[in-house]
Amino acid sequence: MPTCPNCSSEKTVKNGHIHHGKQRFKCHECGRQFVENPQKIVIDQDKRELIDRLLLEKISLAGIARAAQVSERWLQTGS
Repeated sequence: MPTCPNCSSEKTVKNGHIHHGKQRFKCHECGRQFVENPQKIVIDQDKRELIDRLLLEKISLAGIARAAQVSERWLQTGS
């Protein structure tokens, strides 16, 4: 079992899966839920500015997502 990234405890248990199917764990000490090897993709500022310009041109979300290679879900949440 992996150690907790919050408190470094080794008292962790399996706690289901995330929406992509990766195993989720939970720490018994602090209660934090985590994934062993998270993969967060950061979208740089240049791409964000391009997306903002495309949104002002009233291009469809699906078209913008394909052109900018981002997910439609990311576009809709406004992250």
